[in-house]
Amino acid sequence: MPDVATGDARGEWRGIDGLAGLVGTYCWVEHRIFELTGRWATGPGGTDEGEAELRVFWAAASRRHGALAGRWAERLPVRAGVDPAGLVTAPVGPLAEALETLAAEPEGAVRAEALVGAVLPLLRGVYETHLRTASAVSEGPVMEVLVEARRESAAEIRGGQAILDALPEGLEGGEKLRSEIERAFEGTRVFPAVRPS
Repeated sequence: MPDVATGDARGEWRGIDGLAGLVGTYCWVEHRIFELTGRWATGPGGTDEGEAELRVFWAAASRRHGALAGRWAERLPVRAGVDPAGLVTAPVGPLAEALETLAAEPEGAVRAEALVGAVLPLLRGVYETHLRTASAVSEGPVMEVLVEARRESAAEIRGGQAILDALPEGLEGGEKLRSEIERAFEGTRVFPAVRPS
């Protein structure tokens, strides 16, 4: 019986449908991060120095994740009878809800802690797992984006952590949200299903 998330019948290889599901999910997640960080960069907020630095960080993150969503969209398969845009969907599991909880968080520092401390490292881990299991023959164009995304996310995490370290206030409430996001990644079926091609 095929894996629900990947279409993988044996658990040992990734066919075109499984790869399309992963790329569509990556595209959705990156687009959702683009939306969130863009809203935070332009939304109402405080005027202190820490808030200003976060706004700059959000703006840069939004641009990066929007571009990455576009690169994933370009890697969606083009086949007769398949609408590539229809492949860009939220993954099965709790991740979409956890990102909605993050979207509703009013405190900028807590948002940053959740994004920099949980979302970005976990997504980077997913990309690394996929890269380790990808076939250069059948997934070369996808591997290019995985390498780029992994490299850029490392720099983004470092930059975000430097801003967080400089903030004078404590991050009350951040640990709970971070734990919820970690559980959501663990409970999302498509990500653990990254298997060798």
